[in-house]
Amino acid sequence: MDSLTLRHDVALVFIVTEELKAHLLAEVTATADEVQRQIEQFDFRARQALAELQRADLNRAMAARQQIETEKRRLEAIKNELTERRTEVEGLKIGAEYQRGGIEGQVVIKVGDNIFEKLAGVQVVVKDSKVVEIRQQHLQPGEMFLPVPRNAHAGE
Repeated sequence: MDSLTLRHDVALVFIVTEELKAHLLAEVTATADEVQRQIEQFDFRARQALAELQRADLNRAMAARQQIETEKRRLEAIKNELTERRTEVEGLKIGAEYQRGGIEGQVVIKVGDNIFEKLAGVQVVVKDSKVVEIRQQHLQPGEMFLPVPRNAHAGE
């Protein structure tokens, strides 16, 4: 075999424009609104369930109250994270780069290739929904971590 196709991550980097910023703010706001609706619905249903449980079984009601509080803290943490994200998006400068997620790509390696160049990160730079640049990072051997074989830790 002289070549092999491997999967690797490709970072998506967006050039911040007014349109992108407005889209991101709308997305964060819609998600935050949905989480707030979930919190309100959960709170309403939880109060009803607790009232019924307290009449039937006080011990189960106490256990349910703990589960409810845990879920409420989880939902509030999501809401707080979205508030932080909104602040981050509001602070984005027009023309700046904003890394947002990634996609899976493929790379073909052949006998004789420099493995560090082939497996270095790739970025796709997008502005106004159009690819404006594809960047290949250049890593030195000491900057790259090679994967550990799946069964390397089996005997430990």
